[in-house]
Amino acid sequence: MKKIIFLFVFVLALNPLHAQIDRSQQPQPGPAPKIQLDEPQEFMLKNGLRVLVVENHKLPRASATLKIDLHPIFEGKLAGANSLLSSMLGKGSVNIPKDAFEEEVDFLGAQINIGSSSAFASSLSRYFPRVLDLMADAVLHPNFLAEEFEKEKERLIEGIKSNENSVTAAARRVERLITYGKDHPYGEFTSIESVENVSLDDVKNYYTSNFTPANAYLIITGDVDFDTVKKQIKNLFKSWKGSPSKSVAFPAAKNAPSLEINFVEMPNAVQSEVSVEFTTEVVKTDADYFPMLLANRILGGGAQARLFLNLREDKGYTYGSYSSFSTDKYTRSRFRASASVRNAVTDSSVVELVKEIEKMRLEEVTQKELDQAKAKYVGEFVLALERPATIAQYALSILTEGLPADFYTTYLQKINAVSIEDIQRVSQKYLYLDNARIFVTGKGSEVLENLEKVMPKGQVLPVNYLDKYGNTVERPDYDAAVPEGINPASIVDNYIEAIGGLEKLKMIVSKKEIASASMQGMTLEIASKKTNQQQSSLLVSMMGNTMQKQIINKDKGYNEAQGQRMEMDADGLKKALADATIFPELSLEMDDVKMGGVVDVDGTKAYELKVSENKSFFYAVDSFLKIKVSETQEVQGNSITQETILGDYKAVDGILFPHKSTQSFGPQKIDFITKSIELNVTFSAEDFQ
Repeated sequence: MKKIIFLFVFVLALNPLHAQIDRSQQPQPGPAPKIQLDEPQEFMLKNGLRVLVVENHKLPRASATLKIDLHPIFEGKLAGANSLLSSMLGKGSVNIPKDAFEEEVDFLGAQINIGSSSAFASSLSRYFPRVLDLMADAVLHPNFLAEEFEKEKERLIEGIKSNENSVTAAARRVERLITYGKDHPYGEFTSIESVENVSLDDVKNYYTSNFTPANAYLIITGDVDFDTVKKQIKNLFKSWKGSPSKSVAFPAAKNAPSLEINFVEMPNAVQSEVSVEFTTEVVKTDADYFPMLLANRILGGGAQARLFLNLREDKGYTYGSYSSFSTDKYTRSRFRASASVRNAVTDSSVVELVKEIEKMRLEEVTQKELDQAKAKYVGEFVLALERPATIAQYALSILTEGLPADFYTTYLQKINAVSIEDIQRVSQKYLYLDNARIFVTGKGSEVLENLEKVMPKGQVLPVNYLDKYGNTVERPDYDAAVPEGINPASIVDNYIEAIGGLEKLKMIVSKKEIASASMQGMTLEIASKKTNQQQSSLLVSMMGNTMQKQIINKDKGYNEAQGQRMEMDADGLKKALADATIFPELSLEMDDVKMGGVVDVDGTKAYELKVSENKSFFYAVDSFLKIKVSETQEVQGNSITQETILGDYKAVDGILFPHKSTQSFGPQKIDFITKSIELNVTFSAEDFQ
């Protein structure tokens, strides 16, 4: 009974308080949390190396981060030298061979990564002294071996080749080139020619000139003792010599004189890369920096931002649309709003991107949008403070970027102080839409006609036409490119005649092909058998072991890998049957084949025939030989395009067959070399079971 009386009295006591709350009004945000940042312990060596130490004994781990504060380097004809330097560092030293170095790092369960202007090492704290020894040795006494240099050089060139037809890589390359200029460190790009210019001495010179202690910072965080680690660092790094790296002036980035479109032709694109970009003069020390952060967050900072809600949630043009705003103490800040969109909505996406940026300038954001953006920043900032490395990174930023000492302790106060009026003011001041560049990288035959008609600000925009390396070119003329009398049927007829003629092809009832490919240092063997009775067998093996198997037999088929067999459904079988034919052109339904125009295939003009909704054949204009097959599939909600480049045609029994095919798997390419082709071979029924 006493408990009931007590509860009744307690409820009555709360009623007056409850009556004072007006639940029709949104609660006002409280004051920003006060941030208390522990200052790292710091010391400097005589050679100029500054060391920051943050002790944190919660976990038995420690890490070391070395950062060289370099001015941006314009490499020019030696573009790629820094990449080669990065790839060569951290592979042993003059004191420890590469294999022994890597074996010891693995044995200690440690991680050591070294780049052209940085290094990182981490491990359990009990092994950290030895790990720090290893990192210092690799940093100060790099093992510049000639054979390692040639290997890394070849690898870099192969990487460039593998991105030759990457739409995303071409888009980013041209965007940087045009935004910053070809003579700006952020505008240049690495080419095969520039990599071939680089010698081992050039790499050594880059290391000697730039990897110096005079502008270096070493950050130690984790379960360490300051006095102990200080003594070790002095012993390890006291012999490091070098003067500050020289800064080289480069031209400032310039925005466009007026809003313009820069179109980059990529005939293999199944979707367009679209962006709106410009540079601004905002830096972190400006009072307008924090309003700009929030303006960008509201516009395109995530799934709750305007670009995402418009282009994905409302229009369904893309899987995501975002904007970014980055600052740099050496050059102008860069703003970029972007989306990867379907070809059919490329022009509409341009209009929507421009509209959302213009809306930021002309209309005030809502209080809800501003509160959400602030809450996101507060949450991210507070979570970051849980990591010891954050403390050291903030201290490093204050030292290297000229920030006030209280920049991070008052960070949240400055975020929370931003008003709706501030957002519109900085949007009007810094979102240079009238001087922005719109970049579209895609398949011109499908997107250019509508793109040239867009009027995002009430007027048609000028269009610049560029190749995938940023060179100005003439507008592609897709209509005039196909000569009179050339159509899908004539192209197929010419192809059949070019490889041997219809009568010879009809005499082929079976084909056996053996090919091989090198993948990650291992050799794949591919055995293919086909008949003109809708039968196909494909075996992929490695070192005598079958890795993959595909069997097609008229009305059934299956795939098998690692002992797991999967039967084909109706759609999968239909597609497989189309690929199972010896000569696909003999079974094409010509009424369904469409002309795709004349396109460029690695420097060769080719007719594109769209043989299905997601598959195209390409035939060389001069010879009518088939030189490429392109097919697009939906994989986990993403459009994936696989390309096969065909070449090295050789005659077998009077019929020309390609003896080399290069298949793309994302950025990776694999060359398949045909060893033998036999025609009219007798197969057993078991071959297709």
